[in-house]
Amino acid sequence: MSLYPVFLKLEGHRILVVGGGLIAQHKIEAVLRSATDVTVVAPQVTPRVLLWAHQGRLRHIALPYRSGMAKGYFLVIAATDSEELNRTIYNEAREAGALSNAVDDPGYCDFYAPAVVSRGEFQIAVSTGGNSPALAQSIRKELERKFGPEYEPWTAWLGRMRQAIRNLLPRSERRKELLHLLALCKPQLSHQDSGGNNERVERTGAGKPAEPRVNRASA
Repeated sequence: MSLYPVFLKLEGHRILVVGGGLIAQHKIEAVLRSATDVTVVAPQVTPRVLLWAHQGRLRHIALPYRSGMAKGYFLVIAATDSEELNRTIYNEAREAGALSNAVDDPGYCDFYAPAVVSRGEFQIAVSTGGNSPALAQSIRKELERKFGPEYEPWTAWLGRMRQAIRNLLPRSERRKELLHLLALCKPQLSHQDSGGNNERVERTGAGKPAEPRVNRASA
């Protein structure tokens, strides 16, 4: 069955991750990009997860998962090293009305975590419906080379331009066409070709980043 792709707004929702190993750490890192109320249940966690707890970015309950812990959450991720426990957590979370995911167990998932190219608000998600995470990761790496860090400030600039155009022009085909023309342009990326081919960050004034330049030739 085909999936319905969405980007969830997790801010203001309670998120539970059960597990404290490296796989759980990757899942926690992903939800922390959006969520502000994250609880991790695991007797032991990685040093990085522990650091996030000390920074106040999440709440760590240093206990094994017990029946009933999944109640009251919007989204639950089971990332322990026990398939049986992960499936138990998934079933309890669903009964409690939460979206749930048992890691690496496609039959026990309400959603799949895609491979994501993240450039600030600009994100590209790749999913194979749980069939081949390796393929999704491979395609993600290709996309990361094509859509570099310059797309983060560029997307932010497009957002500001969109708001300005919406304030100046009434809703019309002309306004829609202008917004689409801007989106067809690409950010200008400069490189230093001596040796490392490193990206050059252009600055103006007292250390303030310059507005992204439009590369009209590639529009």
